[in-house]
Formats: sequence, C-alpha cells, structure tokens
Amino acid sequence: MHQIPFALFSVPWRFANADCTGALVAIGSFGKAQETVQYGATLPNVSVILQDGSTILANVDPATSTLSVAPFVFTGSGVVRTLYIEGGKTLTTLAYAGGNVDVARDSVNGGTTQGGLMLRAGELLALVPVAGATTSYRVNQRFTR
Repeated sequence: MHQIPFALFSVPWRFANADCTGALVAIGSFGKAQETVQYGATLPNVSVILQDGSTILANVDPATSTLSVAPFVFTGSGVVRTLYIEGGKTLTTLAYAGGNVDVARDSVNGGTTQGGLMLRAGELLALVPVAGATTSYRVNQRFTR
C-alpha cells in the first residue's frame, strides 16, 4: 500500500496588484489524483512483523496501488498561458497590473507501490513489504472499528 505523508499545501491566490490588492485574478489548486488498486491471490503463511515487533505467520492479500499524477493548475481571468515547460519547469503565465509573470508550481507525482492487507482480531492491517524479502511484510497501519 502506498503511504500518503501528512502535508499542508498553501492555496495560492493571485491579485491584480503586487501588494495583494485589487481583483482576484487567479487561484491555484491540485487536480484530483486517481488511485487504482489491484489485488492478487491470497498468500498463505507469510511472515508478518506486527507493530510491537513480534512476527507471526498469516494469510496476506497482496495489492498493487497505482496513483496518477495530480497536476497543479491556476484558473481565473489573469491566466494568460497554462502548463507549459521551459527550462525543465512547468510554468503558468499570469497577468498582473504591472505586466505578466511566470509562476512555477510542482504537481503531486504519481507512482506504483506494493503492499498487502490482512485481518487479525477484528482489525484490518495495511502491510508493506520488508526490504529485500519476497514473502515478508510489516504492519504499516491498523484500522479498527
């Protein structure tokens, strides 16, 4: 399973004047990332390291998670040119009272990760593979009712 880190993103608002006055001319936001999860056949008697450090043998349902890219875009009356690449950076041109300015903003990158799920004592455990091992997992997250 992929692990989404806790993060705070500022939402940039761009006004007509450099001192943040005048009309709101552009608002930035992330597009929606899509996630697809594919499950494999249950693996019997897999080594699982629990959160307390102990190891058990359990049935694990392996999964592959693919997360698409979430682009960052500006919208509004001040957007002159959107999402073009120059010098290896993705830029958007915004119009201000004093002229145009190019603004760079990174997208959230997508990717593919491996993991697994298992039920134990009424809890759903999200697992990640142990580095270098083909049939070992460790608990990444616990979900209870």
